[in-house]
Amino acid sequence: MIDFIRPASYISSHNEMKKTSTSIMSTGVHMLSYISAIRALGDENRLRILMALRMRPLCVCEITTLLGLAASTTSKHLFILRQARLIESIKNGRWVYYRLPQDPTDCVRDALALTIRELADCPQIAQDEAALPGISHNTSIHEFFKQKHIPVPADQADDTEDDAAQTAGTPA
Repeated sequence: MIDFIRPASYISSHNEMKKTSTSIMSTGVHMLSYISAIRALGDENRLRILMALRMRPLCVCEITTLLGLAASTTSKHLFILRQARLIESIKNGRWVYYRLPQDPTDCVRDALALTIRELADCPQIAQDEAALPGISHNTSIHEFFKQKHIPVPADQADDTEDDAAQTAGTPA
């Protein structure tokens, strides 16, 4: 009679190979995540997007206006940043808003911290920060963010149309 039971040494060696393979895969995934993040940071426009998203979540049209790019180019940059998990999106009806991740991986957290630290004093970033309060597509954006429990700085100028309408209706 033929015995089809394999010797214990084969099973042991197979299990060791499986453990090593899993460890290599885990390291490989981590390395790919790191490479993806570093590549995504290799473009000035993507860095400007990340720095702008420190201020508040933005939709594609706001980012397009800020950068002065075509919508398709902006969308491509946003796709690359999302693939690298440097940003995340929130959908509100037909609008998609982008923000920095709420629960980033260690790799992403470190990459964002380095980017913010190194570019905080950059003249282009200061110019973008100054322009951002005047860029808005939607006067009810603050209400949407409140519903989603997303903090929004109090000094943003998204309600300027409402203020202008109230001022226009007030006799001088």
